[in-house]
Amino acid sequence: MNAVITADIVNSTLMNKALFAKLVNDLLSLFKEDKIEFYRGDSFQVLIKDANSALLKCIKSRLLAMQYSEKKRIDIRLSLSIGNLKSNVNDIGSNMDDLFVKSGRYFDKFQRSSRKLFINCGDGGKDFTYEIIAQYMDSLLEKITIKQAQVLSIILSDKSQIEAAKLLSVTTATISQHVKAARFEEIESLLTKFKILTNQLQ
Repeated sequence: MNAVITADIVNSTLMNKALFAKLVNDLLSLFKEDKIEFYRGDSFQVLIKDANSALLKCIKSRLLAMQYSEKKRIDIRLSLSIGNLKSNVNDIGSNMDDLFVKSGRYFDKFQRSSRKLFINCGDGGKDFTYEIIAQYMDSLLEKITIKQAQVLSIILSDKSQIEAAKLLSVTTATISQHVKAARFEEIESLLTKFKILTNQLQ
């Protein structure tokens, strides 16, 4: 089962060129195991081979962007479509596979929404659950601070709270406070539910 992300960087025009270039490089690094292509400057699509990891990568990309916030919050708006590719992918930009088209159209549909995360697979019953997961996850991420984003980025990269404390030069108590304030247990629970639901599509 594959996944396609269609996304754009929110408030990218408020970033200076050097910071924007660094964010793009960080995103390229995050999706280094996937196929990613930028277009129109701050928009991009990603083909993820294993759909189970797709929501985690969406979250990590948003947490990454948040860390670049200054006067205005930097974030990423994402549409995640799940399904099976019916063709080989050489060039993402010109690919007309149903999965790419569905992701792009779903993204365009919600361009003016205040929400920043949308998930679909084309199965009405499962899409209803995906929508609940997306809305809940979005509400959690909207409240996250820059410091919490830094901590969660490390924790979601399979690092312990002790390791996070060393990397950020703070106490483990401080890390624990950030993890709790960011409601990490709820984020983790939603990631698990996403994987269970996605496995049912196999």
